[in-house]
Amino acid sequence: MIYLVYKMHLTGKSRSNLKTFWHWLEDREKWFYSSLPMVKSVRWYYSVVGDVYTLESWTAFEDEAAFGEYRKVLAVLKADTEWETERVSQDDWYEFLSTRLVTDPPAKVGFGQLNNVR
Repeated sequence: MIYLVYKMHLTGKSRSNLKTFWHWLEDREKWFYSSLPMVKSVRWYYSVVGDVYTLESWTAFEDEAAFGEYRKVLAVLKADTEWETERVSQDDWYEFLSTRLVTDPPAKVGFGQLNNVR
C-alpha cells in the first residue's frame, strides 16, 4: 500500500466551533471520495498534545498506478467549476502544512487491527 498524507492546521473558524467542523469534515469526506473508487481507505489523526489543532489525513492506494489514476480523475473533477468551488471551501477550515507519499515497509513489522500481523 502507498499513502498520501496531508498535514493540516485548523483555522480560527474551525477552532471556534469544533462541533461544526467535525460535522463538515464527515460530510466532505463522503462527498470528496464518492467519485474516487481507487482510494482503499482514509484515516484521520488529530493532535491533542504538542502540535494541537493539527489534523493528518492518510489516504491509502494499492499501488502507484492507483495513485496515478486518482490524480487523473481529480484533474477531470477540478475542471468542473461547481465541484472545484466546493473542493476549495476546505481552505475555510484548515491550512495545508505539508504533503508526503509514504509506503509500507518491505518487512512484516507492526501489529494490530489495521494490518493483522502477529
